[in-house]
Amino acid sequence: MQTHKLSYEEYQETFAAPMLDVSQTAEPVLDIWLYVEAVPESDLEGFRLLDGIVRYVYQSPSGQYIHVSVSTDDENAFLVVVIDLYLVKIIGHYLLDLVTLYDLNSTEEI
Repeated sequence: MQTHKLSYEEYQETFAAPMLDVSQTAEPVLDIWLYVEAVPESDLEGFRLLDGIVRYVYQSPSGQYIHVSVSTDDENAFLVVVIDLYLVKIIGHYLLDLVTLYDLNSTEEI
């Protein structure tokens, strides 16, 4: 199966505030697991996926995109599989590393 690693810009094109947390109510629209298994290890940047664990599901306000956050061995990093609900297909994946994104390792005093 072919996968597509989304750039930060491509990922942001599917993101709009406020994303709606639909983790408790979302129904699977397609099976993501063959796609997840096909993601190259290099795209995980050293993180390891936890088998079959979806931590969060968010939907864009327009209703077009679903972000399925697959858990890794780090509670602050997720493999986000982005689904276009209009096309009913996976458009790609993005490694969401919250520590890096929000500079949570910074020792600066605020």
